[in-house]
Amino acid sequence: MLVETTPIEVKQIFENAKNIALYTYFAYRLHQPAEIIGYIALEKALKLKFELEQDSLVLEKQPKRLVDYINVALEHGWIKSEGYNSSHLLASSRVQQKKMVDIIKSGALDHRKSIPIPEAEENEIIAEMREMGIAEKVLHAGRHVRNILAHGDGGLSPSSIGTLQKIAEEINQLYSGSSCGTRGQNARS
Repeated sequence: MLVETTPIEVKQIFENAKNIALYTYFAYRLHQPAEIIGYIALEKALKLKFELEQDSLVLEKQPKRLVDYINVALEHGWIKSEGYNSSHLLASSRVQQKKMVDIIKSGALDHRKSIPIPEAEENEIIAEMREMGIAEKVLHAGRHVRNILAHGDGGLSPSSIGTLQKIAEEINQLYSGSSCGTRGQNARS
């Protein structure tokens, strides 16, 4: 689901992607068309966000390609690593593993006493997500996948649902919060 403040143009494109993904149950080959439509929705969302914010931005050159819009979104914090809920568990596990390594290195296990597995705190998880560079990696990997699909070089894989979930996380980051405006509708506060 996309947030309410998402522009209607983006919602319509994304709904098309979701509907195509629904039919992958009957036609496996529809996974990649669903993904490409999802990436079209993301590109439209980035362009509309730029249009809304461009008066307050200082840029050396105007974005023209998807990579340019992605870089603007990253530079201005419109999409952040900690906004990927789908990567939260991975980051939490990495924090726990680092804490366990620290316990092992400290020699605390040499005393043969049981030691509880340390819990990851939310601020540590967010720091780990940033350190992992999730936003940059996911956005640019998605851009490469989109280019492969657009040029007919992609194969078949059952990946549309996961791809659409990531794209929804990205679009929702663009249009969440009271600072975002919308085209043709009122922003939710």
